[in-house]
Order: sequence, then C-alpha cells, then structure tokens
Amino acid sequence: MNRRWPLTQRPAEGLIYGVLSLCMNNPPIRQVVVSASGTFAWLLFALAFARGDRLFAATSGGTLTLKASDQETKEPLAARLELRDNRGRPVRTRPEEAIVVADSIYFDGIVTVRLAPGHYTFLAEVGPEFITRSGNLTVEPNSEGTQELPFERKVNMHKEGWWAGDLDVQLRAKDLPMVMKARVVDFVPVTTTVNDHGKCRELKPAARVRSAKAAVQRTSQLFGPWAAADCRRGNCLLAVSLEKLPDVCHWKADDSSLASAEAAHEAGTCVAMTPYSWDLPLWVASHKLDAVDVINRHSQLNAAIDNEADGRPRQRIEFSGKSGNGRYAEAIYHHLLNCGLRIPPAAGSGAGATMGGRSISSPLGTNRVYVRCGETYTRESWMEGLRAGQVSVTNGPLLRVKVEGQPPGHVFQLESGEKREFQLALNLAFYEATQVEYLEIVKNGQAIHQIRVDEFAKMGGRLPSVPFDSSGWFLVRAVTNNSNVYQFATTGPYYVEANYQPRISRASVQYFLNWLDDAAKKFTGNAAVLADIEASRPFWKELLTKANAD
Repeated sequence: MNRRWPLTQRPAEGLIYGVLSLCMNNPPIRQVVVSASGTFAWLLFALAFARGDRLFAATSGGTLTLKASDQETKEPLAARLELRDNRGRPVRTRPEEAIVVADSIYFDGIVTVRLAPGHYTFLAEVGPEFITRSGNLTVEPNSEGTQELPFERKVNMHKEGWWAGDLDVQLRAKDLPMVMKARVVDFVPVTTTVNDHGKCRELKPAARVRSAKAAVQRTSQLFGPWAAADCRRGNCLLAVSLEKLPDVCHWKADDSSLASAEAAHEAGTCVAMTPYSWDLPLWVASHKLDAVDVINRHSQLNAAIDNEADGRPRQRIEFSGKSGNGRYAEAIYHHLLNCGLRIPPAAGSGAGATMGGRSISSPLGTNRVYVRCGETYTRESWMEGLRAGQVSVTNGPLLRVKVEGQPPGHVFQLESGEKREFQLALNLAFYEATQVEYLEIVKNGQAIHQIRVDEFAKMGGRLPSVPFDSSGWFLVRAVTNNSNVYQFATTGPYYVEANYQPRISRASVQYFLNWLDDAAKKFTGNAAVLADIEASRPFWKELLTKANAD
C-alpha cells in the first residue's frame, strides 16, 4: 500500500520520516523496530509521537478545515480553538497557519488541522462579545472535511466606548497580534522584567518588543514593553509605564518594597497584582498605589489556584471553597473603599507567566479590565481612564453601568441634609456556558439588593435605586453559577460625598491596623520591613481618628 508522507523543510526530519515510512509499511522490518531496544528505536518513536499531527495523521487520519466568520457581516474572524479527544485530553497539533499557546489554537478566519481517526469535541470563541461555539467532530481515515463556524455577536463594546485590557501578560510579542484579535483584547502592557523573589527574569529577546517606540497598533490593538513586576516576600507589584520602566531587579529578596512602589508610581501606574500582598497597607500609606488587581492570576480559566501563595492567608472558614480566594481578594478591596480611598479595580490573567514553577495556561484576557475611553482610544487615554476608575473588571460577564449618564469613578456631591436616590442604567451580556445567576447592588461593602436574572427580566431590565443621605460608595456586581472559580464582573465604584467628606469606616481602618500587627509577627527579625510597618502606622491611626462610620 502506497502512502504519501508530508514534505519537510528539514532534511534530517525527512530522513527520519523516510526510515519510519519504510519501517511502518514493511511488517518484517516493523517487527524488528518494535522489538528493538536502544536509543535509535526510542528516538524514532519519540519523534513520531511528538510530531503526530504531521506523521500518523497524514498516513491514516484526516484533515478538517474550520472557517470562522461573523454571522451577520460574513466577514472572517480570528478565533481561539480548543480540541479534545474522547477522553477529554487536549489534542496536540500545530497547524502551520495558526499560533499555539498552551491548549489554545489561534487562527485568523481559517485553519486546517490534521487529526488521527476518532471522536473529538471542540470549543471555538471570539472573545466574550460573541456567542461561543462548541460541538463534536468525527474524523474518518483519510477524510477531508470543512466546518463552518458562524459567530453571533452579542455586544459591541467598542461602539459603547469600552476597550479591554489585560495587565498581567508575558506572551511573545510576535504572537500578540493574532491572540489579541482572537480574544478581542485591545491594550496589553507586556511584562518584560520580573523580580522573582530576588532573582531577575527577563523575557528572551525574541519574545519582547525592544522599546516603547516599537509599540504596535493594528486597528484597536495597542501593546508594548510597558510593564515590569516586582514579586518578593509575598508581595507582587506591577509597574506600568508608557515611557521608561523602573529597574525592578535592583532590589534584593528581603529589601523594602516601598522604594519599588514609589518607582512604579513615578514611572506611570503602580498596581497591586494581588490584594493580599503583605505590604498592601504600606503601599496605601505611601500614597503610591494606583490600582488593585481584584481579579488576578489566581483566577484561571474555569479553575482557581486555591491559595494566597506567600501573601496574607485568608480565613478559610469565612472564605471557603473554590470561590474563597476570589471573594477574599474582593473583600480586601471593599475594605480599602470603606477607608475612604479612591483606588480603582483592575485585572490581569498571567497569560504566558509561570507561578510556583508551573506555567499558567489561562488565555489572554481571561481576566480583563474594560476602560471607558469614549471616542478617543489611545494608550494614554486608556491609562487615564484606568486611573480615573472608569472601569469594569470581569472574568466572565460583560457589565456596563451608567448613573445619571456618568461612568464608574464619578463622585456625586450631597449638600448638608440632602437625600438622593441614584438610578442605575445597566447593560449585561455573558458567556452562555456559565450563566449569570444574580446581580447585586453593593453599597459600602454590603449587598443591599440581590436580583436573580429571571427577576431582572421581569423588572423590565431596571434595577432598584440606591438611596444616600450621607457619604459612601456603591457598585454593581454580576455573579455566575460557575462552581469551579469565583466568576463575576464588577463595575468600578461610584462615590458619594456629603459636605465633600468621604465615608471612613472604623472597622475597615482597624482591619488594616490588625493586618500590620500580623505582618510584624510574620517578618520578625527583618529590621527593614519592621521599620516600614511602623512608619505606616501613623497613616492608619490618623485615618482612624477621622472615622465617621462604624
């Protein structure tokens, strides 16, 4: 039986493929190879399985061509594809016209995959703005097939003035145009340098854009070498700068993190990548913290890293289960707001990064922050919108809210004795795989209204009003029924000030004073850290004297 083997541009591979062809198509020789032991036999079969998509699939499998398009406009779409075999294992294949990152295949409109005979499941998506496609496939020997994948759009965030970013990315720059397009992510500050517990890691030269001037803009795509991470002593800070980044590798493992926070803030924007970093109260007291990753790399695609790494651990009785880490991060952020602080939420996925020696497989934009830029979208306007808190963060639902025509981050003023009720205008979309279970209006850290989605529809899409007669803050949250991870979306907060004074909760200020006590016990013996802790206490003690709420 004659078989056609794929051509290769590598002579050595061609020679090995030729030998394998001879072996596998001649029973006596095949028996010798199968019975043989030693380096050569193992080399042949290791190569065969490692390159199975180009070898065995070509001889006995089939090819499948997938075509992704916009259902309405019929225009081709870039998409992300997952293929799994009948045992649920990811299929390892590398189509020439696609980009493969972890278990994801990214392609621009059309891709042809070679598969061994068998049954497969697939999932294809074009970010959260289109309905996800999934289904089953059967590949017969030597077959050729085509699968049309028309995607129905649910929402157009750009038309509404919202632009998506992911603040924790270590993917190769050459892959980003395709991946960003398939995931509908607009803004990516690529992390180029990481201080990993005192050891410096830099992305390989081929994996990074070398200067800010080399930033790429294709349609809405903006990315460049605009981030550096400092992760030491249970802390992780991200410096985002459109100009020059601070040298995060300057500090040793046990050095103070305050100098790093100041350098990050002076360079552009300083972000707490994990809210439970031990030094969070120190960064706040230094007035250098610009944003907090409320949804961070511990929240992965349909899974959670169920720990706080080296950070301040949660009380597992209060924050139990797979959603515990995510709810803990959110609760810390709400305590910050209850202290009268205006710090916006943000999000990052950790795409392409490693954590605890393991690669993070979450796709780009798994956790994302939408910034309202209006009609003027540039890298500068995106960063300005982030710092202003005109944001919505999510690892699932798409949640957009306006209050009296204003985006999140707005400050409403109350005159002495004035009472107001704020009416919320809400738009909501979500992945069909994990439905939104309920909506909540959160006021001063407490859910004052919880509305199930079916009830929301009966209410004509109108949320209850939010009453205020004193200072405070409020936001809207949407929570899904995903039991594997805390999957939700939250708007940035709206602020209400009576007599131009923020609401300051005694309980929340005391929460961070207790945090400092725990940190002092944690780092007993580290004189520099203990000095930083004591230096930050006056800020929190003074804030406690200004408290005007329980």
